[in-house]
Amino acid sequence: MEFVREYERIGKLDPDIKNFVLMSKSPRRRELLSFLDPEINLNPIDERKIERKFMEVYKTNDFLTRASKTCCEIAKAKSDISLEEGTLYIASDTIVLMDDKIYGKPKTLEEARLMFMSYFGKVHYVVTSVCLRARGYLEVFYSIAAVKFVDYYKDLDPLVNSYIRKENVMDKAGAYGIQDLDSRFIEYIVGDYNTIIGLPVSEISKRIFGSK
Repeated sequence: MEFVREYERIGKLDPDIKNFVLMSKSPRRRELLSFLDPEINLNPIDERKIERKFMEVYKTNDFLTRASKTCCEIAKAKSDISLEEGTLYIASDTIVLMDDKIYGKPKTLEEARLMFMSYFGKVHYVVTSVCLRARGYLEVFYSIAAVKFVDYYKDLDPLVNSYIRKENVMDKAGAYGIQDLDSRFIEYIVGDYNTIIGLPVSEISKRIFGSK
């Protein structure tokens, strides 16, 4: 599998960029980008409206590609603001996919539990799109990781119940954060672990600094 895929590129990044802005309030993403010491900014958007539009636009693609390209459009929209000179804006979006469905944030604890239980014995995909934007420059790509949960067995029930009760699953796409999971749930991961957390840091760093 090709884990990092291009979506759009316009112009070239100025090598003298000094300021960085993360278009997210996620503490996990901010921690992952701590080496850039980014400022934080938010651009509220209607993500579901964008999702409906571009899932239709890309309906002839296979589901993984279709959803991933839609994820890229959401990241682009988050960074569509007035740009300051000498500043790079970094926006992203993360989705969980399984059985040709997008798993968003659960609305109830029961929905979270059903979502979580559906992973056992199967492979699901986590896609994180990234938009890097500055004056005269736009680069959008997405990173894919595959996660396989172990086959379910009854002794996992207390672990599942504890996780659903104690973690803030309502605020997480797919009802889980990989960094919070008991290791007994995971059979294997293929791809970039940080993609699952919410930001493919090594790929971002390479694109910002690798060509200097």
